[in-house]
Amino acid sequence: MLYLAEVLKKSGVFGSGKTELKLLAMQRGEYNWMPVTGDDVISADEAGNFNSGALVFAELTANKQLQGTPKEAGGQLVKILQNFSRFQEKFKTQEEEIEQWKQSLTYQSQELNRREMEMEARREELENVQQELSELEAKRGEIEASNAEMEQLRAEVDRSRQELEAAWEQLQGERESLQHQQSELQDSVGLDAEQAESLQQWLQYLAESVGDGAALREPLAGLEGQVSAQQGWLEERTTQLEQWRSEAEGQQGDLEAAVADLDRRWEEWRQLQLELEGKRVDLAAKERLLEAKQQFVEVLRSQVQSSEEFANSLSNLPVSGGENRDGGGVDWEQLERMPLNDLQQRVRELQSELETGLRLVIDEQEELMMQRLDLNELEAKLARASDADRPSLQAELADQQESYKFLNETLIGQRRSLRDRERIMNQHQSVLWRRLGNPPEPPSSGGGVDVGPLQQKASQLRQQLLDRLQALEGEINGLQPEIDGLRQEVEQKQADGESRLGELQQQDRELRDRRAQVAQLWGKVNTYHEVFDPLRDRVNEMKSHLEALSQGLGEFEEMAEAQRNAVSQLQASISGLMEESASA
Repeated sequence: MLYLAEVLKKSGVFGSGKTELKLLAMQRGEYNWMPVTGDDVISADEAGNFNSGALVFAELTANKQLQGTPKEAGGQLVKILQNFSRFQEKFKTQEEEIEQWKQSLTYQSQELNRREMEMEARREELENVQQELSELEAKRGEIEASNAEMEQLRAEVDRSRQELEAAWEQLQGERESLQHQQSELQDSVGLDAEQAESLQQWLQYLAESVGDGAALREPLAGLEGQVSAQQGWLEERTTQLEQWRSEAEGQQGDLEAAVADLDRRWEEWRQLQLELEGKRVDLAAKERLLEAKQQFVEVLRSQVQSSEEFANSLSNLPVSGGENRDGGGVDWEQLERMPLNDLQQRVRELQSELETGLRLVIDEQEELMMQRLDLNELEAKLARASDADRPSLQAELADQQESYKFLNETLIGQRRSLRDRERIMNQHQSVLWRRLGNPPEPPSSGGGVDVGPLQQKASQLRQQLLDRLQALEGEINGLQPEIDGLRQEVEQKQADGESRLGELQQQDRELRDRRAQVAQLWGKVNTYHEVFDPLRDRVNEMKSHLEALSQGLGEFEEMAEAQRNAVSQLQASISGLMEESASA
């Protein structure tokens, strides 16, 4: 079973130490770790190469016996933290997507309700159009019925004309026969009574067979009245249709102008959004920079405090002759029995190890400060970076943060280990000081650790940290008003943009409604055109047919009048012949 553990070291009398592992967490799966409750510590001499406080991975048996050599956990922990950060970012992205889906569904629901209301209004409009179309169909039926009556009247007129023409031909034949008889009778005395009676009967028949145009004139006048009424109704509808067309063209022009104005306002809003986004980026960059500077101030203050503690530790290294036997890790009886030369050698070794550890801690503090500066610079670059450069900078920032965190944790462990070494060296030095026969107070020089150069370097580092802290606090004081002003500007522009967005969305909805109304009006105009044009053509055709029929009826009446005149003349001629025959 794989465990995450912390290395613990306990120093012995002769430099030998006991190394232990404090179990912190146990792996249950690839990404599943369970914390170890309590202080579970096992012996692990194989981890002697690691510093106290270091984090390692150790493979243990079921009985918690160490298998193999522990492995340094820093790199693997960085990967685990990176994976966790990616999972957290992915989860946050999914939460944002879910929230966007919720907002989209709410908007779609509102849009569906609005469209249902529009569909209801359109359905009512469609019912009105269908009712008007029904009226048009009824008018079309009336026109068809009038057309049928006109065809029937035309057939009757044609039949009467044919009869009239036949009677006319017969009358012409009788006239020619009468003229022939008159020429034959010029030499004779005149017509006898029988011949005159026969001619009178034929003339009476011809007079009765002549058609009467008045009987046809009445239905023709009725058809003309119907056609005129239908033509007047069509003219009224055509006038109304032209009004609708003019209204549709006017609304179409107004709609196109409103759409162009809306497009212009949308473009202005998008430009404002781009400016707002630029301001937001500047604000985010400055806020990140301020946050980084504030964090760096805290780090600097912590480092200043640590440097003061180190300076105090350095100044207290030559400990007084009093023996502090409260601390653990030292076998006092063994130190009392140890040969004096070996004890002096062991004190010198502990002093050398303490000096080396102090130099290492100071160097790592300087490195930690430089890494903090690099992090601040990288965060500022990330705040100003474009979308294309952002992923690489984010990955680099994540690596730098993990490295900074690991170094800081390592430095914490080394500080703890350094304090343990200092305590152990002081205890050894106290025993040596007493066994050399010196008084309880330590001398001002000799036998102690020469920490003068280290104190001077620590003092320089502390002064550098203080100077940097003061300069950074001044930068923060100058940056805060600038951020406040920029934040107010962003909030004002954002409020203005949201207000304009609401107006634009409202205007866009109104334009969609107007576009639907104009489309409905154009649909009505086109539909009525499709119906009116054939009706108008049919009525005009009926009118032209009625005019031709009226003209033919006039010709028929003229022909009938001519026939009646001819019959009257023949009757007068026969009567004259009969009188001449009687006088003779």
